Amino acid sequence: MIDATKKASSPEETQRQIESINKWIKGEKENPTLVDHFHDGFDTSKVSYENVVDKKIYVHHTVQGTGAATAANYGVFYIVPVACTISVVQEVHQTAGTNGGAVTVGLEKLTGTTAAGSGDDVLENELSLKSTINTTQTGTLSSTFINRSLVAGDRLALKDTGTLTDVAGVTVMVELIVL
Repeated sequence: MIDATKKASSPEETQRQIESINKWIKGEKENPTLVDHFHDGFDTSKVSYENVVDKKIYVHHTVQGTGAATAANYGVFYIVPVACTISVVQEVHQTAGTNGGAVTVGLEKLTGTTAAGSGDDVLENELSLKSTINTTQTGTLSSTFINRSLVAGDRLALKDTGTLTDVAGVTVMVELIVL
């Protein structure tokens, strides 16, 4: 390895250091000390979120099949591992609700011991579960920044409203930007 703290005493010494650095770079290109590597999905506990700054995390959650017609199947689905902000919320469903009233799903941020249903609304308006099936809806984020700002330990939960008659296959995607 090259000692970068060593100061050159002459132009010749500077040139020797440059040549030494170039030789080291050439050697690293030919025989890298950090080889390509792959992850199997089971080693996520080794991820250092400090190294994920300005990166995005995509969180997906699906309420499977006809289970989406049962309110008890909504609620907390993600515990936030690192400080971040919510930048996009999307939803798609396979079967639309048929109840005469509004049938919607929203996203809420839960802090501390806040119970599901009592959190901060992440969206300005909840997304309709009666809209066209298999069509992605993008929610309008809350204009209150603190509702979209998360710290490690906060939780995200789906919040349904209305009577969920016939609703099926609800999938939500949340894009988080790591701070």
